[in-house]
Amino acid sequence: MPVVRFERENKAINVLPGTNLRQVALKSGVELYSPLQRVVHIRANVGDFHIPCASDVVEIEGKGTNARSEEEELLVVGRLLPKYKVQPNHRLACMVSINGDITVKTLPLREVDSANTSLHRKFYAFAAAFTLFILALLAVLGLDMAGKF
Repeated sequence: MPVVRFERENKAINVLPGTNLRQVALKSGVELYSPLQRVVHIRANVGDFHIPCASDVVEIEGKGTNARSEEEELLVVGRLLPKYKVQPNHRLACMVSINGDITVKTLPLREVDSANTSLHRKFYAFAAAFTLFILALLAVLGLDMAGKF
C-alpha cells in the first residue's frame, strides 16, 4: 500500500493505489486551501459543464503519482490573476492519482510570474473595455429604437 506523508502536518496515511490526493487530504483533515482560497474555490462537474480545480497546489516529492496532464499544466499557473512560476513538483491535488509513496508539502510558497501576469492583466483590461463598448452600443441602439435618442 502506498504511503502519503504530509510534511507540514506530520501525518502519514496508507492509501489504496489510484486514490485521489485531494480526497485523502480532506478526509484526513489536511488543509489544502489558504483562507481566501477556501472562499473562492470553485470546482464543478455537472453533465457537460466542467470547472476544474485550480487552487489546491501542493509540492510533491517522490515518483508515486500520475504524470501532469496538459490541463493541469495550464491550471497550476493560476486561473485568474496573479500568474505563478511553476516548478516541476508543483501539482494540483485534485488531479493527482497516488500509485506509490510520496511526500506532500501543502500550501507551498510560489513566486509570481510578473511578465505573464502583466500580459494577462492587459488581456482582461482589453476584454473589459470591449465589453463596455458593446454594452454602450446596445444601449444607444435600444434608445434609438425606442425613439428616445
